[in-house]
Amino acid sequence: MSLLREKLGLPGNKLIRERLRALTAAPHPRPLFVFGNQKSGTTAVAGLLAAATGTPVTLDFAGAAEPFIGRLFRGDTSTTDFVRRNAWAFSTGIVKEPSLTFAAPQMMAHFGVTRAVFVIRDPYDNIRSILDRLKLRGDLASLDPESIKANRTWRSLVAGHDLGLPPDHYITTLARRWLRAAEILQAGAAQFETVRYDDFNADRVGTIAALARKLELDPRHDIAALATRDFQRRGRPRAPSEFFGDNLSRIDGICGAAAQALGFQSTH
Repeated sequence: MSLLREKLGLPGNKLIRERLRALTAAPHPRPLFVFGNQKSGTTAVAGLLAAATGTPVTLDFAGAAEPFIGRLFRGDTSTTDFVRRNAWAFSTGIVKEPSLTFAAPQMMAHFGVTRAVFVIRDPYDNIRSILDRLKLRGDLASLDPESIKANRTWRSLVAGHDLGLPPDHYITTLARRWLRAAEILQAGAAQFETVRYDDFNADRVGTIAALARKLELDPRHDIAALATRDFQRRGRPRAPSEFFGDNLSRIDGICGAAAQALGFQSTH
């Protein structure tokens, strides 16, 4: 039914509920944004930070799916209108929506906030995790994004349509997406509290407590039990060379320098 609604251009039930709630909701005056590329660990970081500090949180929202997010990126929808239409999603103290990463400067400027959280993950693991989510291999010679059995937002992501990337090999496009996120982090480094996914995974409770204090929040709730759960389905870790095959060089060439600058090791 959801695919049929999409083909007919009809809004899904979740979007309808969000739009109705937005009619009476007021955006939070200074929300804390948690940015980061899709499948970089933003859900776990935002969810645990919210639990530790007792702060209401938005974890993704339908109003940031396609075609709406692409219109924001292209300037067809203003930031003001986007926030107004999604007032309910922006009404919480913590807002986590990976797609907003690529409009981070505009979002922060609109709300007048100068601090946000940015979760960054090794590009090889990040891209593998996206493909695992979509049940796709990383070593294919070619892939038609329209053939992917997923919703419009994920197909747009793999094709690069939402960011206006030129048509290319799917691994090249995903590598350029990771690089775009990394460049936003590097350009606004002074405004971001950076969380490296590997460091977070090694000590979730300690990382969240330290992050909360940096943000002048009180991590007063015990999240030890919650920290052991998976917020999203976990993929099967594999060596980059095993998963990507000859396509590994595409990621190296595009992401290698930025990855090393951010403290990640190159595969070569």
